[in-house]
Amino acid sequence: MDETRLKTLIADVSEGRPSAAEELLPLVYDELRAVARNLVRREGDGGTLQPTALVNEACVRLLGAQRLTWNDRAHFLAIAAQAMRQILVSHARAKRARKRRASGDRIALSEIAGSAEETDVVALDEALSTLHELNPRHARLVELRFFGGLTLEEAAHVLDLSQSTANRDWRAARAWLSARLRDDGGRV
Repeated sequence: MDETRLKTLIADVSEGRPSAAEELLPLVYDELRAVARNLVRREGDGGTLQPTALVNEACVRLLGAQRLTWNDRAHFLAIAAQAMRQILVSHARAKRARKRRASGDRIALSEIAGSAEETDVVALDEALSTLHELNPRHARLVELRFFGGLTLEEAAHVLDLSQSTANRDWRAARAWLSARLRDDGGRV
């Protein structure tokens, strides 16, 4: 993929040029779909939201938003990851309400907690919200890595962090979330 062309299209979409979105989406769609596929797979058994639906809904939100500005591919993917997180959480809450069950939808947290166990998407969102109050940078790093599928290097770039700071933050955020979810019965 030509990074210069991609950067130009991202800037054009940010400036509101409608035809740029039509050119941009085919260039990033496969990457967005891979992120969505990972997120949906982690959702656990009974997940009804398909990767294509997740990507499509995220794209509608992103392209329908008023004057979002994306700096580059990593930043675009970070914003897309945030949109996908919101969609998954909304979907999980709606599903929980429909089924009236306490267990909720589950999502694997091996990338965060170093465990192959699963936890509730809503519990993860609540823990991330609490972490955001305590340390917004740590919460954003987890969101970019877990929901966005960004590498630690890409997330460090988006957050404008040095690699050593990103590594430290990642270890600290994982430890905090693991303890929080375990203490709260989040099944980590």
